[in-house]
Amino acid sequence: MADLLTPLTFAVSINDFFNKMFDDILAGRVTLESVLLIVAFFGTFVMLTALSFVFAKKPHEVMLDQPITWITDYNRITELLNSAVTQRSKVRVSFLRDQGAARSSDGTLIDANKTGLTLEMSSLTNISPDWVGRTLEMYFRMRTPDQPKLQTTLSFISDILSYQMVEDEILQLRISRPLRLEINQNRLHLRVEPPEKYVRTFKLWTEEQVSRHGDSRDPDSWPEPAYSSSEGDREPEIVLENISGGGVRVEIKPGALRAKRSKITVNQEYYAQLTLADPDLAGFSTHYVLMRVLKCYDDCDSLSQLSLGMTFSAVGVPVEPPLTGLRWRTVNRDNGIAELDDWAYELHLELYRNRGVA
Repeated sequence: MADLLTPLTFAVSINDFFNKMFDDILAGRVTLESVLLIVAFFGTFVMLTALSFVFAKKPHEVMLDQPITWITDYNRITELLNSAVTQRSKVRVSFLRDQGAARSSDGTLIDANKTGLTLEMSSLTNISPDWVGRTLEMYFRMRTPDQPKLQTTLSFISDILSYQMVEDEILQLRISRPLRLEINQNRLHLRVEPPEKYVRTFKLWTEEQVSRHGDSRDPDSWPEPAYSSSEGDREPEIVLENISGGGVRVEIKPGALRAKRSKITVNQEYYAQLTLADPDLAGFSTHYVLMRVLKCYDDCDSLSQLSLGMTFSAVGVPVEPPLTGLRWRTVNRDNGIAELDDWAYELHLELYRNRGVA
């Protein structure tokens, strides 16, 4: 019985305690109990208000005030522009698309300071005074100080401030200092997916074919290719899916896989002839390369679907242009093949600038 009375007695005591405090507050009497009640009430109110403010301001995800590809820090922009000057980075220059289409030109960044930049435009022989004040789009590649093994593609817009012709009739443009740089693609070699019209011919021979039935220094002695495609083929045997200065990704069509039934393995080597149209379609060039299979993106033994990742291991350089035999030069992985690296870069810019698809 005593055990049952104890909780009841405690509850009655608590009730009397709070009743007494409320009576003191209503009567205007200041007691220790009334002060404690008021402090506890307002303390709880302040704490709950603060917590609600903190949790209301806590975002579920971070919203950036600018794209992560933008570089806007003044000192960082200065560092990158100075590095571009030191490396004599080639700059692809064109008028801003909003100001009408224009063929792009190449230039070299030769000076950068706080008042502006200087571009040497050796590809141009004349200029109109109307160009002053117009806005340019510029793209260039460089190896940044913090990532020297990677080719980083950067772009920016700038206005033409003035121009001058210097010795040997070389045009120099003085342009405004950009407020930001934008990172376009950051990798060892820029990779591009060429539309069909840019790949005139693409032929592959196994290393065994060439060594047994021809001379690697004389493409005319090579036998029929293991796989080939030419512009306009209704059923090409192979498709160049993408290309960079370091290698290619090649799709071998199911019909060719079933018809040839050639054994394909990782580390297998292939000679290739690539005839590529210039990015502006004004001409074309033919390249001879030796490639090694790095990866089968499907089963290497597949007869229905197969793509190969291939890296350049050597490049055939004409003994005397246009072609009087080849001498083979080993390809450095970091440097790749400069001619194909430049072609991929220029095609990327051409596609981006004219059609917005790159």
